[in-house]
Amino acid sequence: MQYTKPLSIIAVLVTAMLLFYSNFIRADISFAQKPSQVQTSTVNPVNEVASGAIIYTLSDKSVLTQIALDTKVQMDITGTINRVKLTQTFTNPSNDWVEGVYVFPLPADSAVDHLDMIIGKRIIEGQIKEFRAAKKLYNQAKKAGKKVSLVEQQRPNIFTTKVANIGPGETIKIAIEYQQAVRIDHDQFSIRFPMIVGERYIPGKKISTQPNALGNKANTHRVKDASKITPPTDANADRPVAISINLKAGFNTDSIVSPYHQISIVETDKLTKHISLKNTQANRDFELTWQAHKTLTPDLALFTQQKGDDHYLMLMATPPADEVFKQSHTPREVIFIIDSSGSMMGSSMEQATNALIQAINRLKPTDRFNIIDFDSDFEVLFDTAIPAIDMNKRHGIRFSKYLAADGGTNPLEAIKFALSSRDEDSHKYLRQIIFLTDGQVGNEKELFRAVQQNIDDDRFFTIGIGSAPNDYLMTKMAEYGKGAFTYIGDIDEVEVKMGELFSKLESPAMTDININFPIDINADQALGTIADLYKGEAITAVYKLNAIPNKLTISGNTANGIFSKSISINANNSTKGIDVLWARKKIDKMMDQYQAQYTKIDRDLIQADITSIALDHHLVSKFTSLIAVDVTPSKPGDKPLIIQAIAKKVKAAKTATNSTLWLLIGLIMMLLAIFTRKRQTP
Repeated sequence: MQYTKPLSIIAVLVTAMLLFYSNFIRADISFAQKPSQVQTSTVNPVNEVASGAIIYTLSDKSVLTQIALDTKVQMDITGTINRVKLTQTFTNPSNDWVEGVYVFPLPADSAVDHLDMIIGKRIIEGQIKEFRAAKKLYNQAKKAGKKVSLVEQQRPNIFTTKVANIGPGETIKIAIEYQQAVRIDHDQFSIRFPMIVGERYIPGKKISTQPNALGNKANTHRVKDASKITPPTDANADRPVAISINLKAGFNTDSIVSPYHQISIVETDKLTKHISLKNTQANRDFELTWQAHKTLTPDLALFTQQKGDDHYLMLMATPPADEVFKQSHTPREVIFIIDSSGSMMGSSMEQATNALIQAINRLKPTDRFNIIDFDSDFEVLFDTAIPAIDMNKRHGIRFSKYLAADGGTNPLEAIKFALSSRDEDSHKYLRQIIFLTDGQVGNEKELFRAVQQNIDDDRFFTIGIGSAPNDYLMTKMAEYGKGAFTYIGDIDEVEVKMGELFSKLESPAMTDININFPIDINADQALGTIADLYKGEAITAVYKLNAIPNKLTISGNTANGIFSKSISINANNSTKGIDVLWARKKIDKMMDQYQAQYTKIDRDLIQADITSIALDHHLVSKFTSLIAVDVTPSKPGDKPLIIQAIAKKVKAAKTATNSTLWLLIGLIMMLLAIFTRKRQTP
């Protein structure tokens, strides 16, 4: 056949171009020149990495293999408190002395208070320092050739571990410990352990970024620390995680479930269960839920602690649902904001669409609704909210089914529009904004400010979608919007999770909640006030006291009048770590005040108070860091130090990257070329 030779040539040329393009995409890295007589050389500058790589090629053509990372998690859950030890193993398989920089997630409410650096059999305990002092010590130790580790907070749910002077073939373990409260919702107890930092959408114009920054996004005028929260991604990175849990629930459990992972459960005694998750890849969040037998479900958990002259009390109480939360007949105006950006592609978009359709079907003809779809821009279904009659609901469902995931995650203008779209009839309705998203944005502060400044009497509810939603964004927006948050991590959860959310949306909240102590008790509630309570939720409060009282009273306003309940306190029900939880929540509230200030003087005053509390309680915060230094130098002074970011796994349930797609096309064309050449050969 005369056309086989030209076809063969074309196929080879196209294959070469595609493979070159694929390789270029996968290794789009600009490297600094490797100096011969200096202490530090830098690999992988920010903005030059397209998809993250596990092998770095230096300017002299030498190859540096990515540091291996192994993670082990030990959880000890006692009642409603979870103590967690996270051990990260950094192994250097190269012939160079390296510094590992790893960005990792933790729960947004985690109180990080301990650091150990383990070198062989030696354990070096970390110390809490003001963040600038800690960074200075780290750089001094690194320059002196000492092994040193530094843990910093970038967001309440994003942290960075740096480990300097890891020798060729050497292994160093970094153990971090934190405390968190167990969540209670609809009689279900749960903890969540995030395993991956999602790909953040970074809006704004590029600004100056340090040349040795290791993120894959540049800092911008809207997200000034973007390079610190965007670690490189590699689909082939091996990031094994093993989790071991000792659960002492305080009651006989009816069920223990991990909805997204296969776990094994062993009963060690009547009230203790050992739960384990063997090595799994860190590509989606881990969640554990447990419930008591219905006749044993506790409606109150109360713990106390004495530390020095201070006393602490943690209360978690669930009011009787039938008595406090009766279904309301108040008409609602519901504004749905749905994320159809590229990060939602695949199962996340399917989950969000199904949740939205279920919510639309639940609306009554006396309600009104509207839908706002956003990606890089936003689109509104109706000019204003319209009655939820069947015809309009069918239109809304059709609109939902045709949503396609693409573009950037830019919800700011959609949120502003939703909160400002009231018309002359809106005052007749209870306005509820429902925000469905994976929350993969870096400009959280802008979104918080938009809700705070425009919420008025509306209520803002968030639904976290997908395998690794941004829990900091979800919980904080719901807090500012006096609403509630829900996670949907799998398509099979949509019906149950949305049903629980509907019970909150359709029942009036318990408001103006107070916890009253005897007159001689000085009580400092960490968050200042207690948020409105929705059906199925538990009142949660942590106090610092001058003494433990014998009783307290809970009160609040309901649709049926004032609810009040007196509770006796048993001081013998003591535990550890409540002081840490109090300090963590106190810092969280003070950070809200810090962000609200407009002058540097006011911010500096609040920063000093936050720093003082964090230092007193040995906590990592925005202004304090944990540092561990080995006093013995280990790196020879004439050896360069290679700095490298540790790539994270790609999130679960994602489609192939463009580079992978081009590589597959290239391989197909190559096979076609070989076939046509064989056909041509006589």
